[in-house]
Amino acid sequence: MRILRNFIGLFLLTSFIFSCVDENESNADFVGSISKPANISAMVSITQDNTGLVTLTPTGEGVVSFHVDYGDGSDISGSINPGNSTEHFYSEGTYQAIITGTALDGSTAQGNVTVVVSFIAPENLIVDLVSSSGSYNILVSATADYAASFEVLFGDEAANDATPMQIGEQLSHSYEGPGTYNVTVTALSGGSATTQYSEEVIITDPPVFDGFSTVEDFEGEAPGSFSFGGNSAQQLGVNPDNTGINSSTNVFQFTKNSGAEVWAGSGFGVNGGHINFNGTNVLRIKSYSPEAGKIVMVKLETSAGNQEGLVWEVQATTTVANEWEYLNYDFTGAPDLDYVTAIVFYDFGNSGAGETYYFDDLEVGIGEYVKSIEDFEGEAPSSDNFGGNVDQGVVANPDPSGENTTENVFEFVKSEGAETWAGTYMGVDLIDFNGAAQIQLKSYAPEAGKTVLVKLETSAGNQAGLVWEVQATTTVANEWETLTYDFSEAPDLEYVTFIVFYDFGNSGTGSTYTFDEIQLID
Repeated sequence: MRILRNFIGLFLLTSFIFSCVDENESNADFVGSISKPANISAMVSITQDNTGLVTLTPTGEGVVSFHVDYGDGSDISGSINPGNSTEHFYSEGTYQAIITGTALDGSTAQGNVTVVVSFIAPENLIVDLVSSSGSYNILVSATADYAASFEVLFGDEAANDATPMQIGEQLSHSYEGPGTYNVTVTALSGGSATTQYSEEVIITDPPVFDGFSTVEDFEGEAPGSFSFGGNSAQQLGVNPDNTGINSSTNVFQFTKNSGAEVWAGSGFGVNGGHINFNGTNVLRIKSYSPEAGKIVMVKLETSAGNQEGLVWEVQATTTVANEWEYLNYDFTGAPDLDYVTAIVFYDFGNSGAGETYYFDDLEVGIGEYVKSIEDFEGEAPSSDNFGGNVDQGVVANPDPSGENTTENVFEFVKSEGAETWAGTYMGVDLIDFNGAAQIQLKSYAPEAGKTVLVKLETSAGNQAGLVWEVQATTTVANEWETLTYDFSEAPDLEYVTFIVFYDFGNSGTGSTYTFDEIQLID
């Protein structure tokens, strides 16, 4: 009986299995009914930011996945499910992208889509050029919408070779000299579309710094000003002679009226600050006076006005008439105060005669270091000659004009037949250059083109290694001029003898030579 039950169970299980197999075999025909991939294409979207980013969304019928060959030689994309997209960066150009669609049964079909990448020209180009008067250098930077990078032409390239400039970069460029240069900045799109901007830049020579800074030049807002003692109302006037040392447009002008007080003055307030010498010691102005020999006093006051102990006065003297010149004022002894008012007294000490005076460019600075070696105005130095020179010694100035109006000078004769190396020497106080580099002297010679040699000796005399010689050449005849000697290479020694050789290298002809105002200059 148990055997019969087992046989019946086995029969039923077998019948179930075969019935399942028959059902599956009868449904296999669905594979043959799957549609083949068709209508393969893609939607193309290009961003308008000149990055070349393109989004491709494949489309098709009967497809379970896509692959995209971008058509630019790059790798084929990974599998893309229907409804999804792929992104790719292109360079500017036209490409044929190939879209492959795969059906459930593995069959494939392809479609082509044209991808056109065309960059738009950069917009809103803004160029920043930074330059300053007196500098050969400029800085250039730029921004622009849709720009991939920039190129810059500075206007001095030999072959128009532009300099690349990246976004956010600032280029520095140095010109070889002054001039007007056309700077061109080109914004690149990453393709052929570009946008340009050009601007002229004027490059000027750097100013020669002479140690002075300007307090007032009367070119901008006029300072508050005043007059007293009979001077006319002060005003900004037009430069009466814009040549020489002063080519500016505006100057300070006033008239010392007839009968004006000996102390008549005109002054002005310092715009936007005060004068504090702050380690400097010289004040100077450019002066234009109708007469030489006039005392011009400058007085500085604090906000307290004319209060004892809070002012300082210094005098200078005009040396030319109807010509611009510098007047220098040594304020070394002035109290260290904040001066806010400058007052100028022309022809100080004399009543007014109706003259008009001009001044300009009030400046402060360290000034030029000048140390007198010998001016022949006091006790005459010990002196002697050699080689055939005849010493005339200290005499009256034969021509007190031009560059030398002093009373006394030194004179000698280079006698007929005197040696080519004939010279005149004198003892001087210790010459210690101490950072200075030049010696100047005023020279008066009968002929231009003559070599004038200056030699310095220590107390050891004419000993090798303990002397130094420098030459200069006369440029005028029978007229005072300044000869300058560069001793920057001289050994740092204590020189006590000054020797001068006129018409050095030639025998004497009986000519008379005169010199004066030997000075040490920084």
